[in-house]
Amino acid sequence: MTTYITAAEVDEVLGADWAESDKKARAVMQANAYLTALNLQGITGATPSDVKQAGALLASASAAGVLYKQQTESGALTSKTVDADGVRVTKSYASSQSTGNTLLPEDVQLALALLKPWRSNPMAFRVYR
Repeated sequence: MTTYITAAEVDEVLGADWAESDKKARAVMQANAYLTALNLQGITGATPSDVKQAGALLASASAAGVLYKQQTESGALTSKTVDADGVRVTKSYASSQSTGNTLLPEDVQLALALLKPWRSNPMAFRVYR
């Protein structure tokens, strides 16, 4: 795993009160793992400020417990029927075929936007002549 950001750097970007002190190390580790999994390209030497900002946002999202939050329902609830006597329960959900990152938390969406220049396209390849 690549270390893109440290807890001290997150403190510089977000201030020292972005998370409880006992949660900071794990949050930063999860942020670095998330960044590593994105397979960022073109970062040589020092970590660019946009990547550090994105890492700080990811660490904050991790500390809040929303970085790896799983979606349990599919789509938005559009109707709900409850019948206690006849034990009838009906739930209807809107289609969850939303494109992009609209289901991600706000900080994660912003971090991904900041990382756009360094993200590789899995469908692209280089041709050398």
